[in-house]
Amino acid sequence: MSDIDNLMRAIDPAPHAPEQGPGARELREAIMATRTRPYRTAWRRLPWWAGAVGAVAATTTTVVFLGQAVPAPPAPPRATTGVTSLSGASVLLAAAAKARTAPEGTYWRLKQQYTMRLAMPFGKKGSTYRLEISRLSETWVAKDGRSWTGFKELAARPLDTGAWRRDGSPTKWEIGGDGYVISASPGEGRLTRSRGGQRFYWSAMPLTLEKIEALPADPEVLKRRAAEAIRVDKDFVGSVEHGLPRTLATLLYELPASPQVRAAAYQALATLPLVRVEGPATDSRGRPGVAVTFPIQEGQPTKGRLVIDPETSKVLAFDVIGMPMKGDRSEVVLESGWTDTRPSPPSVD
Repeated sequence: MSDIDNLMRAIDPAPHAPEQGPGARELREAIMATRTRPYRTAWRRLPWWAGAVGAVAATTTTVVFLGQAVPAPPAPPRATTGVTSLSGASVLLAAAAKARTAPEGTYWRLKQQYTMRLAMPFGKKGSTYRLEISRLSETWVAKDGRSWTGFKELAARPLDTGAWRRDGSPTKWEIGGDGYVISASPGEGRLTRSRGGQRFYWSAMPLTLEKIEALPADPEVLKRRAAEAIRVDKDFVGSVEHGLPRTLATLLYELPASPQVRAAAYQALATLPLVRVEGPATDSRGRPGVAVTFPIQEGQPTKGRLVIDPETSKVLAFDVIGMPMKGDRSEVVLESGWTDTRPSPPSVD
């Protein structure tokens, strides 16, 4: 049985077992989502960290010492000369121009980092603290349909180092009551060949690699196809107009679309009245780009926020902000695109 299966057993109690705490429920959602994502794109359903409390601080360079846990400083910002001065739709059209020149390759590779802060407390009474946990998730898909999925648990860190020291500075924590342990040391990267090949979904519409490759490169036709994908979702709530930005955005980094289709997706986004280019921004790793926002839930203040680099057309991060009664959350996109590099276990670059 894999480490992921052990974790699922630890946080998914038997039907008649007492209900577990919110932290266990959050972690179960996290693992389930990283096992079923990245290709089950349902904009209406919020991603795995929906139960996380507070803003996330996602970084692949977290340094954990026995006496102290601190995040390493972000990489120095890279200049975005001539791009951040563009306004509105021009930023998206600049990204579209770059997307057309994206390299091809043998494998589609998507590498993301998910970080969440567990609500459940750890430590001794009067000296409790919460933990921040992170994992790398990576998917490789060959053009013949073969696919591989990789995971790597990153070092957990306490958010209150004073309370953690008063608790004896532990480096391991049990969660779920079934022997599963979270560690302050990173786990080993694992890579598994997927049985039966990779299945893709655009919203709730199932797609093969061939169908993704055949998606239209005309922005207006692509918008109509995206609307069809949204309507396939039997649980769809809200207007198609509110669903289009998120559905089109998945073509920018989640699905193995061709450079021409990615360019068309950027062009289509530039025509949507709900899409706003907010201006210069950085992702949680300090990488500079431009923030593009759009509503996610009709009638709610919740917004999606893409941080894109128009100079490369790459999506750096996707955030969900303004959720009522919940903290913002972010997924960091570390790699997205076609490559000739062979599949390998995830690692911290």
